[in-house]
Amino acid sequence: MPVLSRIAILLKYLLIGLVFIAILGAGYFLAPTLWNKWVVYPRMDREIMALTQQYRQPPQMIAAPSYQGALHAHTFWSHDSRGVLDEILPAAKEAKLDFVFFSDHKRNALDSFPRSIRGIHEGILFEPGTESNLLMVNPLRETVLDWGRHQDSLIKEETENGGLVLYLHTERDHDWGNPHYQGMEIYNIHTDLLDEKSIWPFLLNSMVNGKKHKHWTYREIFDEQTDILALWDSLNQHRKIIGYGAPDVHNNQSLRARYLADGLVEWVGPNAKTIRIVQPGWKENWLLGDPDVGGWSFKWELDTYFHSFKYVQTHIFTHELSSKAIKQGLESGNAFVSFENLLEAEGFQYLALGPNLGVTGILGDSIPLPQVSQLRAVSPYPVDFQLFKNGELIDNSKNGYEYEHSISEAGNYRIVCRITLNGNSVPWIYTNPIYVY
Repeated sequence: MPVLSRIAILLKYLLIGLVFIAILGAGYFLAPTLWNKWVVYPRMDREIMALTQQYRQPPQMIAAPSYQGALHAHTFWSHDSRGVLDEILPAAKEAKLDFVFFSDHKRNALDSFPRSIRGIHEGILFEPGTESNLLMVNPLRETVLDWGRHQDSLIKEETENGGLVLYLHTERDHDWGNPHYQGMEIYNIHTDLLDEKSIWPFLLNSMVNGKKHKHWTYREIFDEQTDILALWDSLNQHRKIIGYGAPDVHNNQSLRARYLADGLVEWVGPNAKTIRIVQPGWKENWLLGDPDVGGWSFKWELDTYFHSFKYVQTHIFTHELSSKAIKQGLESGNAFVSFENLLEAEGFQYLALGPNLGVTGILGDSIPLPQVSQLRAVSPYPVDFQLFKNGELIDNSKNGYEYEHSISEAGNYRIVCRITLNGNSVPWIYTNPIYVY
């Protein structure tokens, strides 16, 4: 056989081998994602559907209504977000929020309020705030925050003047002994993302499954924040520290494009940074369509406002939907955190009953021991209840709509509700403690 023929045959089989190796490599990397698409996520959908079909409306035992919302979110006022009301409002409505408290990054050392998005829009309350130095500050009044001041002085002044001051990103160091801040994040989506060994599996999974199963692709990053929960429990041994959940949404992990007034096209990438501004060419003519409510003619998004709002919410029992009432309910600890994209938590309640079985307090309240004979929680779905005393698990109850526990000792008692999802026990609700003294 001629030498050239042998070389041609060798190259042919080499090419076939390379194609085969490429197919095997692609299959290796795509297998978990495709398994999620065809097996895991449909199974999880069925499991959640089975739970929702077991819904029972709980008896209303807490007099105050509850409002659900987002604490820690960003708008165009932040350097790393482009979010405007026309985008945020529909997402908040779809996620069934009652309020959004913003935490936009400061622009200057002197930070003026009011600004950004505020007021009630189509029934949803929006309150501006600032994130700086790992603090979230919502002054709830006309003022100028001076971030050049010592942080302790700023926190003290804002809380004494009716403002809300919360600790953000609690995986990082804070002045935990400060006597004036009111609460801390016990879950934050961004904090949870930081412990992933690599972002690439999440990105690949989102690209393949993000259209139909985006709510489940979000869950891929979930890890229970046990160290933060333990820290929160330890802090509550000294004074009341409110726990809340944070979507920390920027809607900025995306690729977007829009037409500018002069006819040019702006391409925007991660962290809301402009990639380039170009004359529209074949790529723009092919990809860009009519602008959406935010003015974007092309969008590929990972962290949408809706999915972040739906992922984790804070429910607050208070007398009315106003900024001051929401702040007062949260500061009192009359609140719980729910992973709302699992099950909607409206109707859940946790309270204390006295010797005559009358209600003597609710989550967040401090109650003398003689006025508490029993703790009770009710859920709209059958869940596993766990009772923690001073951070230690002391009791649990499986697959029920109600939970009762008699107590005879002082302590801080909080509830965790869990469901089984894809063979794992996962938290659905974290309550603030009832403080029995």
